[in-house]
Amino acid sequence: MDTPSGAQAEQRVSTYCPLCVSRCGARATVSDDTLLALQPDPSHPTGSALCVKGKAAPELVHHPDRLLHPLRRTNPKGTSDPGWRTISWDETLDEIATRLLELRTHFGAESVVFSSASPSTSAICDSLDWITRLRRAFGSPNQCVYMELCGWGATLRRSTPGALPCQVLTFPTWRTPAASCSGDTTRRFSRLVHATQTVAALARGARLVVVDPRRAGLATKAHHWLRVRPGADGALALAMTHAMIENGWYDATFVRDWTDAPLLVRRDTGRLLRADRIGGDPRHYVAWNDVDGAPVAYDPTRGTYPVNTDRLALRGTITVATPDGQLSCRPVFDLLAEGCGRMSPDVAEYVTGVPATEIEAAARTL
Repeated sequence: MDTPSGAQAEQRVSTYCPLCVSRCGARATVSDDTLLALQPDPSHPTGSALCVKGKAAPELVHHPDRLLHPLRRTNPKGTSDPGWRTISWDETLDEIATRLLELRTHFGAESVVFSSASPSTSAICDSLDWITRLRRAFGSPNQCVYMELCGWGATLRRSTPGALPCQVLTFPTWRTPAASCSGDTTRRFSRLVHATQTVAALARGARLVVVDPRRAGLATKAHHWLRVRPGADGALALAMTHAMIENGWYDATFVRDWTDAPLLVRRDTGRLLRADRIGGDPRHYVAWNDVDGAPVAYDPTRGTYPVNTDRLALRGTITVATPDGQLSCRPVFDLLAEGCGRMSPDVAEYVTGVPATEIEAAARTL
């Protein structure tokens, strides 16, 4: 096709789609500083496919309502015409900095909450680290990030005492034959790179567990399709964890080394036992050396115990001598096991709609 006089020829530029954390490899078609198309780049490790959002990049870039400059409202809120006026970036940044510093001076840094869109499914993924650095320099501990439906229960799990590393979705296992990975199919729809990697892993012998009410997407290829009743995911997770604990289908060494499972919880307060109760550092916690029958301190800053972790108790009621008398305690893992025990697969079957045999089979695979 002839190129009009004065116009630039179309160019293909290797790039990536920045619209989510997958950063799929792509090839952009550009002409006269205009993005004409964004297409997959099969030569890139994550470029075998591009989702609808990525393909719509030209519409997003050149949309007539896209904001390209800061705007200031000149009329009060609620008026029919906000009276937006374009201002410079320097003016914008100066005003934001001034107001933030005023808030910190009069109300303290904790009065300010920094927030962003999800770094998982938006272009903010390349900027979140800078937002975090700004928040820390400002002095606020408050950061609000919304999360989407597709599997970020892991975010909660990482911050929950007693949480087990149950490989609900284990990305590294995509490269390992006969490994297991699971997760709801929503993630497979929103991140094609995950879907293509999962399919490749299945071809190498990986096993797939899908938790989804719908038989859609990769659920059709799953070795275990757990058709959970909507809203009952938590009961299913408890039942699977119960099955894994009761049958020993977990890595006890990993649990001792990398989770808070061995730490003792006071039965009188329900809080972790601090090491100052046994004459140690109040910033440290306490576990029980089951071999020597004595308490040991855990340093959370170093992540270390003074003994080999295979000596640490995970189950049972333990009495710890303190200057104020005997304290009855239980390891975090023991409390977790008790809590999950109330949602056995047989009980969970009535709550989730998933047969107990299928819950146990999927737990064994994991």
